[in-house]
Formats: sequence, C-alpha cells, structure tokens
Amino acid sequence: MGLRDTDKFLRWNEQGRLFEPVLWRREVLPAWLTFSLTDTVLPFPIAAAGTPTRQVSFFQQYSSVNGQDAGLGTPFEVRSLVFQDSTDGDLAANWTVRLKEIGEVREFMNNPIHVRCMFGTGQLPFLLREPYFFPSIHNISFQAAKVAGGAVNVRVYLHGAQYYPWAPAFLRDAQGRAEIITLLRKWMQRRKYITPFFLTTDVAPAVLAANGVVDFFMKVGDDGHFETFGHTHVSTGAFSFEISEVKTKQTLSNGEPTDVNGSGDARFPTIYPTSYLIPAGYRLRLRLRDLSGAPNTIFWCNFGRKIYAPIGQTEEVEADTAVPTPADTRPGLVPAPL
Repeated sequence: MGLRDTDKFLRWNEQGRLFEPVLWRREVLPAWLTFSLTDTVLPFPIAAAGTPTRQVSFFQQYSSVNGQDAGLGTPFEVRSLVFQDSTDGDLAANWTVRLKEIGEVREFMNNPIHVRCMFGTGQLPFLLREPYFFPSIHNISFQAAKVAGGAVNVRVYLHGAQYYPWAPAFLRDAQGRAEIITLLRKWMQRRKYITPFFLTTDVAPAVLAANGVVDFFMKVGDDGHFETFGHTHVSTGAFSFEISEVKTKQTLSNGEPTDVNGSGDARFPTIYPTSYLIPAGYRLRLRLRDLSGAPNTIFWCNFGRKIYAPIGQTEEVEADTAVPTPADTRPGLVPAPL
C-alpha cells in the first residue's frame, strides 16, 4: 500500500493536530444486486412447472455528487452469479433462467439455462470468466420456469464491484479520479464488443431414451463469435459425451468422457485449460450417450463470452478494450475474482 492509498483513509485535523480515519472514502466497494423491488417482493415466487414467471429486472441506479461522476453514475461490474432456492434447496433446485440485456436487446444465452448450470451459492459462486459491466440506468430482464414439481421461492443475486467515480476519496486525488474514469470508459467501450454468454443445445433440454445415443447441436449464431472457457451440466442420470465442431470435424476427445470425469455444475464447473473459439455461424455437435439404463434429461451449458467483431480482428478488439478481467489474465487457468 502506497502513500496515496493510505491518504484515502486519513485526513489531517488542524485543530487537534493529528490524523483521523475517514470511514467512507472508497471508490470501489463489494456489492450484491438483486431484482428491483418495484418489480417484485423477495423471495421471488416461481410457479409450478408449466407456467413461466413474468419478467422482472435487475436495475442499476444512477447517483452522483455535484456532477463529479463524469456522466458515469455508479456502474456495477458483475463478477459472479449466486442464488438460493428457499423451498427445494440449492442442490435440488430445478428451474431454468433466461437473461436479456434490455437497452441493447442483447441476449446472454441462446435458450433458457438450468439455474444450477450458471448460478452458484454464496460459498461456491459461479465466477464469470468475462465479467459483465452494468452501466447506470440499465436493465437486465430475468424470467424463470420450473422444470418439474411445485412452486418455489428463490433469491437471485449478481455479485461484484460497485464503482463510485464521484467518491470523496478523489477530493484530493485528481490522479486517482482520472485513472478510475479512464478504466470505466474502457469498460463502456468493451461492453459494445464483448459480453458474457451461455450456449446450450438448440433443443433444450436434451432428452435420451434408456441407453440411447443422440446427437444434439449448439449453433453459435451469426451475430458474433463464441469463446468458451468450460462447460457445466445438470442431468437425471449418468451419461457420456463427445464434443466436435461440425464444419471442421475437429473433436475435443478420442473417446467419450463420462459426466463424472468430464463435467461439473456451476459450483464446480469444468474449466478448459485453454479457451476454445467458435466462429459466428458455426455449430458444435454434442453426442450424448445414456449410461443410466433409464430415460435421461440433460441440461448442458458451455459458458464464455460473445465477441462482436470480424473474426480476423478479435484479438485486436480484445487488446484495444483490455481491462483487468479473468479472461484476459494469462495464464489464468482458473477464473478468480480480481
């Protein structure tokens, strides 16, 4: 910790001739963001299977002091996803989630994703490899649907870092204020081209007959390239899988790993030792083989980020918009909060 860091939390009292601590001086604080309480009450009710919930939203408010925010307000950097199923319990939660960015009408997924494929718990959160930068006065819509069983009550939070570019810490620290505003503007630029994304099967969930073998496909979409850093699953029985890219015939294994040695859930995701970039318009083939001897329902999710740029310029876009994210920290085989 340097002198400037220490100075943020101390001030000189001329009358008493001593240094005093300043408790509210931070420009970045850890924070949790849940649904706008004007939309719903907490815990949030999800009806029995067959009835999707109405859409509610995460909303990032705007605040400033004397216009010192440079028009940025109080942006929020989402780094992990956590939930609590107050009725069924987190390990038995059985509902899907769909998230959509309202302002840019940008999807975070191609189909609804099982909650246990993308949300963890407070003790074992799901860490976003590409954090989501949530500007002030923006909304993310949330819709859930129970897969099976009765109604439940849930709590869902985005966890991350809350920025205060107008914080009192900058009253005597013009350099620090300039640095954080530069960083936030870089984030504003980055979010135009790179956002978190979750890719599941085109037909979701994947359903297998007892001992059945079926090929399912996952189309990346024509709007951007998908860079995946790992995958998760939730299933009703044991299975094996094989991942390959349809056009190039490139396969990721010479056999079929089982769910036990090849796949985890959001709390313990399977992390790839290197990322895997699939160009826009390409498809992954997911061959699933039931090993349970009974009908098997499988929710599959590759997690990563969408890159909205020409394929030959992806690295240039990443470099031009570089911010300290787990995805751009090398080697960084395991994502961790910064």
